[in-house]
Order: sequence, then C-alpha cells, then structure tokens
Amino acid sequence: MRVLFLTLYPESAASPRYRVHQFLPHLRAAGVACDVACAVDPAFWAAYRAPGSRLRPRDYLLHERRRRREQLRDARGYDVVFLQKAITSVYWRGMSRLLEPLRERLVFDIDDAVHIDPPDRLPRVLRLFEDTGQARKIMALARVTLAGNVWLAEEAQAAGGRPAVFPTVVDTGHYTPAPQPDDAYRLGWMGSPGTAPYLKLIEGPMRDSGGEHLIIGAGQEPLPFPAEQRDWFQEDELAQLHRMSVGLMPMPDTPWTRGKCALKALLCMACGRPAICSAGGAADAIIAHGKNGFLARTDQDWRDAIDALRDPALRARMGAAARATFEERYSLKGWAPRLRELLEAAA
Repeated sequence: MRVLFLTLYPESAASPRYRVHQFLPHLRAAGVACDVACAVDPAFWAAYRAPGSRLRPRDYLLHERRRRREQLRDARGYDVVFLQKAITSVYWRGMSRLLEPLRERLVFDIDDAVHIDPPDRLPRVLRLFEDTGQARKIMALARVTLAGNVWLAEEAQAAGGRPAVFPTVVDTGHYTPAPQPDDAYRLGWMGSPGTAPYLKLIEGPMRDSGGEHLIIGAGQEPLPFPAEQRDWFQEDELAQLHRMSVGLMPMPDTPWTRGKCALKALLCMACGRPAICSAGGAADAIIAHGKNGFLARTDQDWRDAIDALRDPALRARMGAAARATFEERYSLKGWAPRLRELLEAAA
C-alpha cells in the first residue's frame, strides 16, 4: 500500500508533527510505503519566517497554491491520499474539485474547526476567490474524515461526511514522567502565539498564585502576569515540561475552541503532571476532575485548583493518574495500528 500524506506545514509545526510524522516509522515498519508532500517547501518556509524576510503573504499564498496543484496532479498513483487539515492555508475557490478524482481513496484529517474558519484568510480584495465552505465539501467527498475529537466528528457527519474519532496522541517513549521539580511550585503553559491570548482568562488567579510561572511559545504576545517566558524549541521541549509542577490549559468556550484536541494537557499528563483545564471541549473527555487533573469554569475554580496542587503528595498522586490515563487512551503505540487499519480500509 502506497500512501501520500499531504501536510499544510513542515514537521516543525505541531499539527503535522503529531497527526502525520510521528506515525511514519510505525507505518513503514508494517510495510506501508509513505511519502509526505508539504504545501510549502521547507526552505521557503524558513525564508518566509526569517527575521527581516522580504517575502510577503502574497508570495506565500501563490507558492503553496502552485505547489499543491502539482502535488494533487501527481497523487493519482497512490493507493491512499491523506489530506491533513486543508488543501492550502486559504480556501481558494475551485481547489476542492482537484480532489474529486481521489474521492474513493481520500482520507481527510482534522484537529481544528477548519470548517468554521480556514487556517488563514485571503486579503479582502481577493475574497471573491474564497470558498468558505471548502472544508465541508472535503468532508462530504472523503472516504473517511479522521476527527480529533467527538465534536469534530459530529460536525463532519452533519456536513455529509463519514467520520471516525481519532484523537491527537503522544509518544510514550519520548514523553516520559520525571520527578516533580523541588526548587519551586511552578505553573506552566506551553503553546503558540495563536493561543497565547487565552492566558488573559486566568490573569487574576495567576497573579494571586504565589508560585512561579513558566510560559513557553507565546512569542511576542504581552503576558498579563509576571512569568519566565521562553521560546519553544523542539530540542528542549521535554526538559521544559519537566520543569513544570502543574500544566495549564485556559481556553474560552467557542465553536473554534471546541475543535481543539487538548494537546497542551496531554503533553503535561504524559510527563506525569496534573493539568488544570478550562471545562468544555476535548478537556471534558480527557480530565477526570479531581483524579488526574482539574476542570475550571470560574476564577475561583482556578484558584482552588492551584491551591490544592501545592500539596506535593496530591501532585504526585494525580500526576501518576494522569500518566495512566495517557498510556491507556492517548498513546502513539496504541493508536498507530488503528491508523494503519483506517488507511487499509480506504485503499
């Protein structure tokens, strides 16, 4: 079986890293021939994101559109075509028609509410060329839609698709528990500039926490409370997770956030850390309140959870329960065979 994985971004981005690249060694070991084609050339991606780059959004959009059209033209020689997240970062009108010859072997994978908003928008002067319903068309077209949580699966079914719930999972061999830090009670958050504004939701509880705050990956987003702020680097991600006493995942309850797959919580849980999460969405399925973490709806809920987890014994107990939940339900080892089965069914 030959599978072509079409990713929107290079492996350094979380979505293709967790939804595609980490599965490739397992699939290849099982005899599946895997090729990955990214919508943007990695060298172009690096040049576009480099400080002082002279490349503009228009250059990016035209680059990925041309490159993706070529990739879809060459995709017909594969048994399965796995489209991760979107065709391109904006929804060009007419692009979904390029998938029609592949419909019987097309797998559409989503870990965001891409049917509500595209990853990016065309400039206003080009909005006439935008197809806001593109993701729903792909859901209806695909042989199967792999949905990162139950809500996304329900949305895909409402669009006429054939969904299968396939959560974002983590490698048990890489993300391993470590002893709790003994130098401080440290509340940690790891994410991206796109989700950093959600930290404003816990401004009051964090200012009152009395602990240290470690924020990884927020970029240039101004923080609403004092914190040690670091850029995210893949090579020291695990070490920074191990510095946390407790993981945090604040999030508003909106249609867009209901499509999130709670990766922030999973990474902490994999490392044996309890997480405090905003109630709603995927967190409700992952967190057993008071057992492997806490769900919070109000500022007082956040304060109570932060205060409760000052107890090292409780952190250790809940951290062990968090790791057990992760191993049982969200491990790469457990889900890799399931992905192979789904790909074989689509071939």
